[in-house]
Amino acid sequence: MSAKTELVLVPISAHTGELRVLVRRDAATEKQVLPHLFLKSDVLQKSALEYILRDLLSASEPEELSSWIGSTKCKDRVVDVYDRDLLFESAQSVAIVRVVAIPSEIAPDARGVWLTPQELFAEDSHLSHDCRLFVRDALAQIPFWIRHSSLAFELLPKVFSIQDLRVLVGLLSGQEIDPGNFHRRLKRLDVLNPLVAGQRVHRWEFAWGKGEVLKGEGLIP
Repeated sequence: MSAKTELVLVPISAHTGELRVLVRRDAATEKQVLPHLFLKSDVLQKSALEYILRDLLSASEPEELSSWIGSTKCKDRVVDVYDRDLLFESAQSVAIVRVVAIPSEIAPDARGVWLTPQELFAEDSHLSHDCRLFVRDALAQIPFWIRHSSLAFELLPKVFSIQDLRVLVGLLSGQEIDPGNFHRRLKRLDVLNPLVAGQRVHRWEFAWGKGEVLKGEGLIP
């Protein structure tokens, strides 16, 4: 019997002001599990990703959801590829685990429960053993993604303030962010577009076409 290939998503959000992960309850085991889908030969990973997202966010406004899924803001990142048979007995499947940042405008409509890492890893947590591993490994990579990718901007609303961004970056990187240095860093990177003209701009958008600069330069001074 050949192993099945499963796409597992780790949806993350910061819509409550702290990092949360979306899980669902498995009706058969009563365990909390991550959104997943077994891949058929005629279903590509990208198609499966969209299928899972549309199912998770079916309560969202359809046009807003389609606009996000079709935009450069909707990205997913590989955490790892796990051979479950090596981790758990008689679990003949390969799990491709990917992180997806759900923006704050859409996250409240998601089907499931948003839990903090502390809740997921508590002694009385109902998170399944394999999902515990997947979430742990995903969270370990977030500080790097925050520094060298557009992840922070994927979590923020389309329009945000510099303070919103700085607070989120500090939260997810685990370090204190100096306001002055951070502002100068952003100015040098030139990855933000002001929404109004003038000397004091409080609302910004991320320039998605310039996001590649973060790979080499890094968002944190």
